[in-house]
Amino acid sequence: MNRKLFSKTAKTVVFILATFFIMKSTAMAADYSSTLPESVKAKGKIIIGINGIFPPMEFKEPGKDELIGFDVDLAKAIGQKLGIDIVFDDQKFDQLINSINTKRVDMVISGISDTEVRRKTLDFIDYFNSGTQCFTMKAHAETIKDLADLSGKTFAVSAATDYLTTMQQWSHDNLETKGREAIKILAVDSEATARLQMIQGRAQASAISPEVLGWLSKENPGQFVPVGPVLRPDPYGICFAKDNSQLRDAVYAALKELFANGTYQNLLAKWEISTGALTEPLINGQRP
Repeated sequence: MNRKLFSKTAKTVVFILATFFIMKSTAMAADYSSTLPESVKAKGKIIIGINGIFPPMEFKEPGKDELIGFDVDLAKAIGQKLGIDIVFDDQKFDQLINSINTKRVDMVISGISDTEVRRKTLDFIDYFNSGTQCFTMKAHAETIKDLADLSGKTFAVSAATDYLTTMQQWSHDNLETKGREAIKILAVDSEATARLQMIQGRAQASAISPEVLGWLSKENPGQFVPVGPVLRPDPYGICFAKDNSQLRDAVYAALKELFANGTYQNLLAKWEISTGALTEPLINGQRP
């Protein structure tokens, strides 16, 4: 056998295959890109609203400006599939929905729960399972062993989240209607502030999503203890204005491909949150 001829032939085959797959990948991106709204094509980018203080979904490492996290990686993968740049607009959580309505951003991905109330004004692509997980400090773990033990306790929680309304409803249904003292809700501006209230002794418990509590527990071993089951499990959704269904559908098609080719599962594993995986993306809780 002529080894030089074989080597040359093998290199040629590899080159042809590589070129084929690059062309195929480019063609697929072009196909997805063609489904984008003209306004987005004209800008050459999708502007995404995000609140970068919610690890492991979206956050910045101390001393750094770069946004990282599962939502960030997923948004970038969607952009690659659509063949368009992704630009993040990092802002306060309670401003995100207003930014959609005022067209400041094209969509939002920031650990926002898809709820019936929010669906009245927004469309969602559901991509991750979460919910409300109560927790306390290790120092209070002996006196706060279950949710009923929250009666009369001060409970710090972010006012901009559905953790607040979930706990208000739970307190009403399970404590007040049974003649027990309600949970003393202390509404604050963020989850980080709520935790600080506990650490400084002004509150005995708080609530956050289970994947975030898992992250906090790894970063602060032994400091926080979960209390009770996950309440009102709701999926996180990518948010769109009701009149922006063309962008929603383009993103949905790209995300569905990321589910099918394993990218979604790999990103979940990277951030150690595979327990929140959905089997497929949904639009407003349903298959389109």
